[in-house]
Amino acid sequence: MAFPYRKIMCPIDFDDSSLEAVDAAAHIARQNDGTLILVHILPMIIEPTGLPVYGDLYKVQEETARQQLADILKTRLSGIKCETSLHSGEPAQTILNIQRKLVPDLLVMATHGRKGFSHFFLGSVAELVLRGASCPVLTVRGARQDKNTVAGWMTLNPVTASPKDKMSAVHAKMLDGDFRCIPVVDRGKLVGIVTDREVHQHLADEKQIEVRAAMPEDIGETLTTVTSATSLKEAARLMRELKLEALPVVDEEKLVGVITTSDILRAFAETA
Repeated sequence: MAFPYRKIMCPIDFDDSSLEAVDAAAHIARQNDGTLILVHILPMIIEPTGLPVYGDLYKVQEETARQQLADILKTRLSGIKCETSLHSGEPAQTILNIQRKLVPDLLVMATHGRKGFSHFFLGSVAELVLRGASCPVLTVRGARQDKNTVAGWMTLNPVTASPKDKMSAVHAKMLDGDFRCIPVVDRGKLVGIVTDREVHQHLADEKQIEVRAAMPEDIGETLTTVTSATSLKEAARLMRELKLEALPVVDEEKLVGVITTSDILRAFAETA
């Protein structure tokens, strides 16, 4: 990109469309070594006098939102500098107020594509933000993901390593992102995957070896990958039979994500 987007703001309401906006914002943040700021707007609750249950309800909503944001940071944003921000109020105007205060280089948000009477009556938050924002705005139209495939559960735009990276640097990335494997990419092409087991085997060495020295010579022939269209059952079968903790997801020879055993378990638990 011609302009370095170092501060990216992304409003989120936790539906599938806004999660795709988060993935798009994360990709831009990684490309620019930027900071991603996730913003969630809680619905404003007008508390009738003498009925404190509404205050309790707001507290529950806030705690739930904080947990959802924490889950997104862990499952989708490993290795990215992130901040989270909770506010209450009317969504479009609150987003604009936050944007003016934070002054991001870019605002990324989902458009839910309301049409007809719904659009006329409710308006479009994205449209109002587009008209009022003082920074560039990227809108993301969410595509319907098939929850029975890898695409619905994989981690997009994962943190990667270079064959020339030191194993100690890879270990630091794993600790920072709380994950157990990292795909190895050379000149835009997937060339391997390194696991925490391999990292620990070499950390004790006095000489800090590079990732390429720790990978098997025939890794290009033995590396197992899936596509985003691969079924969850097939991905689970491969992991079980090959005793793998993760599978790189490759579409048209390009690494687009990683799916792990934790992702598979989460998918089966939520769709059961």
